[in-house]
Amino acid sequence: MFTLLPFLLAVGQPAHATELVWEGFYRGKGDLFNSLSLSNTNEKAEGTSNMVDDRFSLRPSWLISEHAALHAQIDLYPYTLWGQTTADTTDPDTGEVTAMADSDGVATESDSLVAVRAWGEAITPVGRVAAGRMPMEWGAGLLWNAGNTAGAQHSDTATRLQWTHTFKQVFVLGAWDQQYEGFLNAPDDMQSLSLAFGYRSETAGFGLLNVYRYQPAMAWNAYTGDVWGFAQIGPLRVEMEMIGKFGGGNLETGANDIKQMAFGGMLNAGIDNEKFGGSVELGFATGDVDPDDKQVHTFTFDANHDVGLMLFEQNLPTLASTVANDTNEGRDTDAVLSGNGVSNAIYLHPSFHYNLLPNVRAKVAWTTATLAKGGGETDGRHGYGNEFDLSVRYDPFPHLWIEGTAGVLLPGKYYSEFTDTDLGGGFDQAALGLRLVGAVEF
Repeated sequence: MFTLLPFLLAVGQPAHATELVWEGFYRGKGDLFNSLSLSNTNEKAEGTSNMVDDRFSLRPSWLISEHAALHAQIDLYPYTLWGQTTADTTDPDTGEVTAMADSDGVATESDSLVAVRAWGEAITPVGRVAAGRMPMEWGAGLLWNAGNTAGAQHSDTATRLQWTHTFKQVFVLGAWDQQYEGFLNAPDDMQSLSLAFGYRSETAGFGLLNVYRYQPAMAWNAYTGDVWGFAQIGPLRVEMEMIGKFGGGNLETGANDIKQMAFGGMLNAGIDNEKFGGSVELGFATGDVDPDDKQVHTFTFDANHDVGLMLFEQNLPTLASTVANDTNEGRDTDAVLSGNGVSNAIYLHPSFHYNLLPNVRAKVAWTTATLAKGGGETDGRHGYGNEFDLSVRYDPFPHLWIEGTAGVLLPGKYYSEFTDTDLGGGFDQAALGLRLVGAVEF
């Protein structure tokens, strides 16, 4: 795998009329939490946790001619914890195998260098035709989010055949995807057909995305409709996205005759000028009262749509495992009530930022949320709680920035009144979080 990058650098030198364009970033991120267990009394509370990871993403494009191009994405150490990919060495005297992090212990794991995407593109008079493994992006990113920014932790990718065309300010997209299940000539592959169209200018835009997914072997059919729009009026920007999912059929888990109907949406209004600005975001995602019946109503936002440092970003509450191993990484998630991504929630997220200096910006944000659908075991436990965050971003030079965030989460009744026969309760303590991110972008 490590021979891939030198090869790209070698063949990437412009030849004939080929033009090579590089985009990408390096991002390092450190987190410190106390405590994601939301408890200091539960006997399995993990206390303070910390992690540092990095990601180096390269996105080269070979512009071969005015009619053809190749694109790729290669990630080096994607989301890898610092020190995680050390090599092993055997002590010649004791025979003990230990991890080495010095110059002789260079990481050799295959996931240290990952080919994420690669696709070709033909530019014709009637549109662009692309084929291969490519990023998926739509609207505000609630459904599809390519994750190409330095702050992103996730990305949406599909192996697809895609056609796009623009008529002045009107755009059209058509695509076919397939998720290979591993058996040739068997009707078990999940497939998708997508059709989108809309209008976009510098100050306004709207569009409708239609996605039909089907899996013949499981008699599964589902439709997703996604309406998105924005308007820019002076310093004011308003953006919305509304999504509905409808489907039914059988699942590979063995559940049959499943019916799906779920909804999610977001409305954001913000204002920005040279000195200060702010925004207010309101969002919702439907949920299920009984997750074990044959009616599926839970909708989950794309994991890249972050509203807080901890709420809908971290697994809550996370406990310490009784026996730590490589699989559980020392954590027990059996008590987790909410994870990464807004789901079964109605939330309000106002924020305000102020430019302290030309290259220093401070931002305060508040997130409050409640269950969209209660009942059953959650009856009377509807509140997720409140999170307050303070961020300071420093841009000392072009293409380089550093941002620090401090947050406190005050858990609501959804967590604080939860008890389990085996896991206990006491999930009523505030959680504190610190994050430091640094990035170089090009």
